[in-house]
Amino acid sequence: MRSYKEVVEIFNEAATALIPVKSFATGPISYLDAQNQNTKYPFVFLRPISSIGLVGNIRSLTFELYSLDVPSVSDENALLVMSNTEQYLYDIGSYIRRGAEQQTMDFEMTNLNPVNEAFNDRLYGWVANVIYTEPAVYNFCNFPQL
Repeated sequence: MRSYKEVVEIFNEAATALIPVKSFATGPISYLDAQNQNTKYPFVFLRPISSIGLVGNIRSLTFELYSLDVPSVSDENALLVMSNTEQYLYDIGSYIRRGAEQQTMDFEMTNLNPVNEAFNDRLYGWVANVIYTEPAVYNFCNFPQL
């Protein structure tokens, strides 16, 4: 079973492997406020939501995955940003579901919602609920003892 940090690094790797994506971050929703960070766009943000823990032999983590950009002034550019940022989410899903470690994890994307003029910026894009699952077991052999 991967550590939480390793799971986040998989998302980071998938997002930053996309040529157009300029930055990736994770954390609480307040981190999306441009006043809190130096963000380069297009931007992918991973927000942890919940975990069912370890049920049976499955570990599951639920996230919100944001794909955001700042369009130039015209409405046509906002439409293009919406189109591109949606595709980035599908590309990240492809990287995780069909990439090198596809046999050891799964990724489901549900409920994509538009994000328009949000977070004290003129950000446009999408937020998707994603569920990351992997096989796991309680392993007493790894229990740290003195």
